[in-house]
Amino acid sequence: QPHSVVQRRLLEGNLNKLRGETRVQSAWVQSPLAKDQDEKMEKEENRRKETSPLLIQCQCQGQVLKATVNTGCLPNLISKSCLNQLGLEEVSAMDCGDLSLPIPSVVGRVEHMELQFGQETVLCSALVVDDEMLDFCIGLQTLLSLKCCIDLEEGVLRFKALSQELPFLHASEEPGQ
Repeated sequence: QPHSVVQRRLLEGNLNKLRGETRVQSAWVQSPLAKDQDEKMEKEENRRKETSPLLIQCQCQGQVLKATVNTGCLPNLISKSCLNQLGLEEVSAMDCGDLSLPIPSVVGRVEHMELQFGQETVLCSALVVDDEMLDFCIGLQTLLSLKCCIDLEEGVLRFKALSQELPFLHASEEPGQ
């Protein structure tokens, strides 16, 4: 036998659940803490949807290329499929020097890659990776050498060394649009 009012009410609530009694939906009152938690989860979900990679449009070998701006990776990265699509030649992994980088699946290196940003052409190199999730990734080394400024408010990547400015693409945009 429950001795206190609280124990009795808890027991009654459990018995109702065990019997399969259902309450009317409007009778349920959601805790303000649960509401706050739900709102936070929704905001995080919306923020994740809004957050997309920083993409710019450039050209290589006369083909339009969507390049991801990645300050978290020092070298430029290019996927093997993108390399083949552009018709570039890869230096074998043996000739790449020290590939003990924290980048998974490096399979080689490409030298003398001409990238066109707006009206200016830049010569750079890239590591070839066996990752089909990316086509081409501009690394921090290139961003620093071109004195790039990421302006998120204006939505542009400024190349101070080239006096160029390229708008960021939305992930859904296709190159050339």
